[in-house]
Amino acid sequence: MNCRRLQDSGGFTLVELLVTMVVISLVIMAATTTFIVQNKMATIQAATSDVQLTGQLTMDLLSRDIQMAGYGMDKATALVAFDNAPTSDALRIAGTDAIQLHYSTPVLPSSPTGTRGSRRYNYYVAKTGDGGLVRQDFVSGGTETIASNVEDMQVVIEDDPASDKKKVSLKIGLKSAAKDNQLSGDGYRRREYSAVIIPKNYGL
Repeated sequence: MNCRRLQDSGGFTLVELLVTMVVISLVIMAATTTFIVQNKMATIQAATSDVQLTGQLTMDLLSRDIQMAGYGMDKATALVAFDNAPTSDALRIAGTDAIQLHYSTPVLPSSPTGTRGSRRYNYYVAKTGDGGLVRQDFVSGGTETIASNVEDMQVVIEDDPASDKKKVSLKIGLKSAAKDNQLSGDGYRRREYSAVIIPKNYGL
């Protein structure tokens, strides 16, 4: 009687264990592959989102200041572009442009003299420090990095044939902060933003 019970309560056979191990291995491999793919996609999406967000914010900032150029100022010196920096330039990356703009701020109610404030900026792509797009403040004497992943800026200022104002063609090139080793070249994702901006206060 006892012998029969021992025979009836047998465990898994070797074949069953091997089949189970193979199935579990396949499941683990599939899960690992899915995780790797999902992680790569998340990295790519994060890099792309970073470039898009940085590009939009940078273009908005530049557009706002360019539109203000000339407000309450001599229009002849309120908006100046500097073309392709030479390799000997101490500040700018070779081949990039710079733009200087100048405008007044409205009179504040708290101003005891009723005088306007002043904004005078120089935007350029730096070759030193953190690099990227830098704004130099001629009034305060300080500099700040606007976006560290901007690697190119091109500016063209010309007369607007439709009015007596100026027309600014602005183009910036960005690269992703994260590197994707699956990409050819240096592995950075890049995107270019461009806009044509009409300074609101030019010709007024």
